[in-house]
Amino acid sequence: MIVAIFAPRIAAAGWLVAFVFWSQIPIGSLLLMMIHRLTGGRWGEALYPAFAPAARLVPLLFLLIVPVFIAIPVLDPWSHRSGDVKPDVLSYYLNTPFFIGRSLIAIAGWSVLAFLLPRTTGRHGQFVAAVGLVFHCVVISVVAVAVDWVLSLEPPFISSSFGASMAITQLIAALAWAALRAPQAAEVTGDVGGLLLAFVLGITYVNFMAFLVMWYGDLPSKLFWFVERDAWVPLAAAAFVFASAVPILALLLARVRNGIRQLRAVAISVLAGLAFYYAYLIVPPFGARALGAAALAVIVLGLIVAALAGRPISAASLPSPRPLPTPPPPAGEGRVGGGG
Repeated sequence: MIVAIFAPRIAAAGWLVAFVFWSQIPIGSLLLMMIHRLTGGRWGEALYPAFAPAARLVPLLFLLIVPVFIAIPVLDPWSHRSGDVKPDVLSYYLNTPFFIGRSLIAIAGWSVLAFLLPRTTGRHGQFVAAVGLVFHCVVISVVAVAVDWVLSLEPPFISSSFGASMAITQLIAALAWAALRAPQAAEVTGDVGGLLLAFVLGITYVNFMAFLVMWYGDLPSKLFWFVERDAWVPLAAAAFVFASAVPILALLLARVRNGIRQLRAVAISVLAGLAFYYAYLIVPPFGARALGAAALAVIVLGLIVAALAGRPISAASLPSPRPLPTPPPPAGEGRVGGGG
């Protein structure tokens, strides 16, 4: 509160880092629940006691994003000066009412899905999950929540891959959280380790290719973003080490993928790396003091999330979604080794 009074811009940047980082867990948990509803698998059933309470926090984002809305004049340069932003972009896209509307539509849609998904089963549940995944793809890319919450801080910089990058980090954060919190995680350690390895490899590839294309494209509208972060290389290095290098090297080892203690250590490393990652994306335009505000805000919001979703609930108390029954084999096919 004191920081917000005397340095509102610094406090707003710190809160935005914490909001974006901690929003990954409820949204990612909802995504993984929808994916599991369509694909099935033991991993989703074992991690459901951690996914469900986290997904129920999605409506909390309505409250947590209010400081971001209030701070638009000090966070987003397009709100009071055009700079290099085209006038038609300001008129039809980067304006305060539309910015707020896009965010509220996204949170409202996720909240509806978080309410409906545990309460629907069978084909109706699969339909909700399918529609929900399509909605998320539209929101994260076309409606551009990812661009609004992060990239709009420094127009005219834009990245067409950032929506996919943010979606993958949501999956990674939720899976790491569930690995730490689900009491049944030990039963599917190998599956969770394999999924986490795949997601981390995916985000590493997407981000590296985006950097490679933008850097060698040598466009001033892209390069200024990287030049501004020359002094923040240690933060980028920490994000890479904790969120990519350590998890990949560790999860390549079978004993790590199949050991619950080792997997939880990797999950902690991943979450720390994602916090560094979003600090690297958001903090540099606001100066070094914003890094301290971000650390404080991450801790405060973390305590709130831990209090509301940190305690897993028993699977027996939840309408845990089950995949549809396996259809019977076609006529004439018998079991292997069976008599004719």
